[in-house]
Amino acid sequence: MARAGIATFARRPQLDDVLDELRNAAARRSIDAYLVGGFVRDRLRGVTGKDIDVVTVEGEGADVLAAVAEAFGWAPPVRFERFGTSQIRGDGFVVEAVRARSERYDPESRKPDVQPGTLEEDVRRRDFTINALVQTFSGRVLDITARGLDDLRAGVLRTPSDAAETFAEDPLRMFRAARFAAQLGFALAPGMIEAMRERAARASILSVERIAEELRKLLVSARPREGMAVLRDSGLLHTILPEVTAMIGVEQGGYHIYDVYDHTMHALERAPGELVTRAATLLHDVAKPPTHVLGADGKHTFYDHPVVGADMARNILTRLRFSNDEIGAVAQLVRLHLRPIAYERERFSDTAVRRLIRDAGDLRGRMLDLARADTEASAYPTTAEIDELETRMARLDRGGEVSRLSPPLNGDELMLMARRGPGRWIRVVQGAIENAILEGEIPPNDSAAARAWLDGHRHLLDSD
Repeated sequence: MARAGIATFARRPQLDDVLDELRNAAARRSIDAYLVGGFVRDRLRGVTGKDIDVVTVEGEGADVLAAVAEAFGWAPPVRFERFGTSQIRGDGFVVEAVRARSERYDPESRKPDVQPGTLEEDVRRRDFTINALVQTFSGRVLDITARGLDDLRAGVLRTPSDAAETFAEDPLRMFRAARFAAQLGFALAPGMIEAMRERAARASILSVERIAEELRKLLVSARPREGMAVLRDSGLLHTILPEVTAMIGVEQGGYHIYDVYDHTMHALERAPGELVTRAATLLHDVAKPPTHVLGADGKHTFYDHPVVGADMARNILTRLRFSNDEIGAVAQLVRLHLRPIAYERERFSDTAVRRLIRDAGDLRGRMLDLARADTEASAYPTTAEIDELETRMARLDRGGEVSRLSPPLNGDELMLMARRGPGRWIRVVQGAIENAILEGEIPPNDSAAARAWLDGHRHLLDSD
């Protein structure tokens, strides 16, 4: 018997190796073990993953995982007592085991009373039939609900038991339905949306973190617009993002062909599948409803909506417990989103382009991606000018000196030149130097050039 943590396997394990070790470890302990959940669903769809879910009957999965971890030299299993699961990780694999169980829910909580159960009881407590498929290690599929394989082939999301009861027991399943619609492109079975609408208020028992995690996964999925449609039609979107549902029906003029909500959804599916960019796209016009004014001439205006929207985005994402870095980035993208769209070669001087480079900083690529998505969801979807802007920005910011602009002269150096003490004047002088850099009068990060320029503008050193 190998010592714990010492690999007995001679090479980096592949999927078949991990499955073989799981099967052998379970057999040696006379434990009935099966593959289950998303791993089986995706495997049957021809998608190979490294996240493996195992259910055991009449035996502890942690014992099986411990043997597998030892064989590959991975860390011992971690137990999650709250969820009744054990997990091992190594070589890119995540293997989780849970004992077959039955659950009884308290109406006031989403935390169930868990008892050991049969394989059928465990399967029927799962969220959707496509996630309730079971597979033996030899590859035989057990479709205990008798609907899973058909639903998988048809691309349908259906609950194993009554939908309203399933969602009442654990309302997070409703958000998972929206997320799977976005990830897989599956349609909801008849009656599912109605059941979700009936149980939408039940979402109030969920933690913000659990809801936000499903939203994050939805946003970076292949079909975010389809997932958002499920949230909207079920009433769940209004419970978590009322600022977004406020966009519905708000008309726009000019180059727009959709109302604010539909425009946002079309832009969302065109944005690259990265969280900050997608979140900024979702919220880029969030301030249009509160800033909407319909003039006597029939023109729709939304003055200052980027600035107002940046503050709204910050508040929304704070409420959803996004990280400070994510919140700051999204708010800045919302603030900047119109500036690339307004670009015209003849009207934009090099100075204006440099200012945009400075203001965007490390967010420049995401800002341009958002602008393209915003433009492509309009009546005039060409992005040629944004592409030209990107090229011009790259030319004016070779080496990234403008996007990482910092004062070439610090406070001590300025005080020595001016022969005076500290004060507000230092910021005034540094601001003037920065403007000169943006105007192209001083090369970035060139302290000697900045000194020479100041020698010609000595009055700044005497400013208040």
